[in-house]
Parts: sequence; C-alpha cells; structure tokens
Amino acid sequence: MIWISHRGESFDAPENTVEAFQLALDRKTSGSECDIHLTADKKLVTCHDSDTIRTCGKSMVIEETTFDELQTLDASNKKIEYTDVRIPLFSDTLKVLGDRLYYVEIKQNDPEVITAMVDELEKSNIPAEQVVMISFCEDIVKIFKERYPERKALWLTGFKTSQEGTWKYTADELIEKLRYLGADGVDIHANMVYLTAEYVEKVKAAGFTFAVWTVDDPKIAERLITFNVDAITSNRAAYLRGVLEK
Repeated sequence: MIWISHRGESFDAPENTVEAFQLALDRKTSGSECDIHLTADKKLVTCHDSDTIRTCGKSMVIEETTFDELQTLDASNKKIEYTDVRIPLFSDTLKVLGDRLYYVEIKQNDPEVITAMVDELEKSNIPAEQVVMISFCEDIVKIFKERYPERKALWLTGFKTSQEGTWKYTADELIEKLRYLGADGVDIHANMVYLTAEYVEKVKAAGFTFAVWTVDDPKIAERLITFNVDAITSNRAAYLRGVLEK
C-alpha cells in the first residue's frame, strides 16, 4: 500500500510546511501531498488555501502577495510545539522529499502554475516518476498531460448526488472522464457509502490508478485495502500504516 502524508504529517506538524514534510520523511511514509500557489512575484509556494487566514491567523491572498510579505506570517497553525514556522517555497520542500513520492495539487485553474511546477522539478533533478500532479480542475489535468505525457496526473474528485438523487460518478462515467482528460487515474474522496470493491476493480481494470483521500480512521483504511485501492492519503499516514501492519 502507498501511504501518502496529507500536506505532510499534518496531524502532528503544521500542514504544508517543511516541518510537516520532514516529519513524513523521518517516519518513512511512501510520500507526501502538498498544495501549490504562485505568489504575486511568481514564486511557487505550498499552502492549501489561497487566503492565509486559517493557517496563519492573518489574511493575505497568496496570489496578490509577494513571497517576502508572506514570510512575515507564522504558519504554525495552532500547533503549539512549533514556533516561527513559515510558508515554504515549493523548491524547499523538494529538499526533504528524498526518494519518496510527491502528490502535488494545483489549486487554481491557471496553466502558469503547471509551468512553474515543472520548472522547479527540472531544476531540482527530481525524477518524473516520483511526482504525481493532482487537481480538481479538469482543464489543468488535460493541459498537463498534453504538455507532459511522460509525467503522471490524477484527477481529484468526489462522489456527488445528481438532481435525480442518484450518485455520480458511476464507474463507467468515471472511466469515460479519465479517458477524456488523458489522466493516469483518479484520486477520489473515500466515500464509504458508495465506494465498493467492485467499483475500484472496474476502474483499475480499465487501466487507471485508484487513489483515495483523506482517511484517518484505521478501520476505514483497512476496508479500503480490501478494496485493492492503490494509495491512501492521510493526515496521519505513518500512524495508519503502523496500526494496520500490526
């Protein structure tokens, strides 16, 4: 099983910081997941929200703020064991990746972020197979795969109800969507009401990777493993792995 630390080991360390990614490296999870934005001066940083209010206690919109201005914020996000934590450059997080996987989420529907991301990866000499681009934005997934067919991309999504009250996407609908996007697979919300082993099997049989987010409960993780999912993203990935290995 691939265990991905969601925004780093964010249950214990401030999310999307070098400290959280370092903790994931120290705990030897399969890899980390991050979220990237471009600042006003075109620096690529890792932070989940476009607005810093939740994680830093002060509101700045990343896309409207310079990197130096963002460095005045403390991103410890109420983790009292951590002080003077900063929003990092994406390039700095690559320094604590090691030989592990990196799921990189592009938040904005902005192709410029694709270019900035790949430029940083190439500068850092990170092998293409270590990095998986993920995005809810269909256009971003499609453009990314058209530009970089050798790099892996998963479409982020969740289950929704239609106007008729039925669930979507069905496995067939999901397969059709992934083929249209040119995606390598899906990273889908772990909705245990609808998700089944048969659903996972059908999507994987069509040739797609099947990853799920965000799972912190060992019992749910154990069930998903029986479904034969490929990867589980968790805020406490090392903990889940340890519990289930026992």
